[in-house]
Amino acid sequence: MDQIDYNMQVSSELEDPEWDAFVATVPGGHHVQTSMWAQLKASIGWRTFRITVCQQGRIIGGAQLLIRPAPLIGSLGYVTKGPLLGLEDVNLEELIMNQIHQVCRANNIRYLITQPPNNRQDMSARMLNWGFKETLLPITPTPYTTVLIDLRKDLKDILSKMRSATRRNIRLAERRGIVVREGTEQELSVFYRALMATANRQNFKEYPEEYWNRFYKIFSAYGNAKILFATYKEEIVSTLLLVNFGDTVIYKKGGWTGNYKDLHPNELLHWEAIQWAKSQGYQYYDFEGILPEVALAIQQEGTLPKRYEATLTWFKLGFGGDITFYPGAFDIFYNPVLSWFYSTLFAKVRNLPGVHDLIFRFTRT
Repeated sequence: MDQIDYNMQVSSELEDPEWDAFVATVPGGHHVQTSMWAQLKASIGWRTFRITVCQQGRIIGGAQLLIRPAPLIGSLGYVTKGPLLGLEDVNLEELIMNQIHQVCRANNIRYLITQPPNNRQDMSARMLNWGFKETLLPITPTPYTTVLIDLRKDLKDILSKMRSATRRNIRLAERRGIVVREGTEQELSVFYRALMATANRQNFKEYPEEYWNRFYKIFSAYGNAKILFATYKEEIVSTLLLVNFGDTVIYKKGGWTGNYKDLHPNELLHWEAIQWAKSQGYQYYDFEGILPEVALAIQQEGTLPKRYEATLTWFKLGFGGDITFYPGAFDIFYNPVLSWFYSTLFAKVRNLPGVHDLIFRFTRT
């Protein structure tokens, strides 16, 4: 296909229903490439540039780029789960990447991190050819190891693959009166209290309440978000936020008050979410992230290292899904001095105390 057939546009509009419709149906499409995500991130200081390539009035490819100022280095950019292609054409892919670079240089972006779509492991070699390197950052824009449940299977088959203790805990929760119901916008404050209870218990910093309020309001307005509560005698015990987009339902966020541990509300909560996702015709339930070192150990040794038992990763693995590897992240510096510092000095200090937290603060999307 000749490049002259393409019509490329760059937009900074926050809302873009046509682009979102393309992302929802294209292979590898993910909610972090939608204008819904752009609207959410605008609330915490991110700007958006959206590159679209059309042919005969129809979008056939593109990428959404998020930009934010960062101390010392200038602006940084993210292309998460992109670029997206509606047809197999390496030339189209390269055309989009070249346009991303042009936008970055025109907007004084000094650093760009890109994570290819979930279905594009083949992009990794080309990223290196385009001047990117595998990122040295201790985080990536979105997890690249996860647990994925194939909802195309019968519910009995899904149950049979679970750890026996997980199945037992689901039945116990049902027998002892745990009830799962859908939450409403009026209950967002209750949802957030459960998130904060988890954050305080596990000693990590949570986004502000307004962030999750905006998340739910933006995505639910398009029918792409759902909150579930596990209750005991009408008391809310735990909660989760689902993002349903494309062919997948993602477990985006969860919180637990810490009460009624022996009733196992969280196991039943996810089982109800899985059943709902299947009933709505989705093909996958994605736990959105497990520890990479655990995924690699199981892949190589076939067993879960004992030191990871009773972790959140262990809990997710109990549902019997498939360990899945998505493409990792790649980055590039447009400033040669920063590039040298990053590839030499930063590599030596990145694991020092406090460095991880500093990086996370300024690169968190």
